[in-house]
Amino acid sequence: MRRKKIVFAIAILLCAVFGGIIFFQNRLSVMSKTFQVPPSMAYLPESEKIRPWLLGFHTAFADFLWIKTTLYFGSHLLGDRQFPWLVHMVDIVTRLNPYFYPAFEFGGLLVPEICNNPVAGRIILERGVCAPLEKKWKLYFYLGMLQYKYFNDYEKAALCIATAAQLPGAPKDKLSSIAESIYKKASPSRSADKLLMFMYATSENPEVRRYLRDKIKETPIGGSRGNDLH
Repeated sequence: MRRKKIVFAIAILLCAVFGGIIFFQNRLSVMSKTFQVPPSMAYLPESEKIRPWLLGFHTAFADFLWIKTTLYFGSHLLGDRQFPWLVHMVDIVTRLNPYFYPAFEFGGLLVPEICNNPVAGRIILERGVCAPLEKKWKLYFYLGMLQYKYFNDYEKAALCIATAAQLPGAPKDKLSSIAESIYKKASPSRSADKLLMFMYATSENPEVRRYLRDKIKETPIGGSRGNDLH
């Protein structure tokens, strides 16, 4: 009896998810009269307003969309390196599932550079630090790095990283040292290299680590330690 209930629940879940996909495929078909929507993006909803139509299975749809997001990123990274839909995809995933840490890390670290959109990356990270996530210290650290690298706001950068140092699970001494260096406006290039190395060491996302590894190898510090990065 219990097994039948589980099978039934899974069947309902699949129907809800793919029912939502079909619904938005039809809606996007109508929209395509005005906007050109690539066939591969036909499953992508317009906004998080789809939530009521997913019948409570919004996190399942977010998981499905996240798989599509990583595939989309990987294919274009190896191809034309153009990512016109990436910001929207990550934005929807983090809206539908505010507990999904990998999407926040991905959006905060890669969106600013890959999509040349640091503002979007900052918004995604600010959404993440407001969410009840266990690894929130990392998001505060990434937000501080973003303020430092793209907005030249040393004070906010130091404050974010100092906040990260106080949260559970954070390497307090390391983060406090980085925050102090930034606050004192240490050598930008040297600090940036250290930030890259620290981000690589703390990231758990394979796509993010692969991208950061390549960036580190282009730096002076990476030239001497390139073989140590795995």
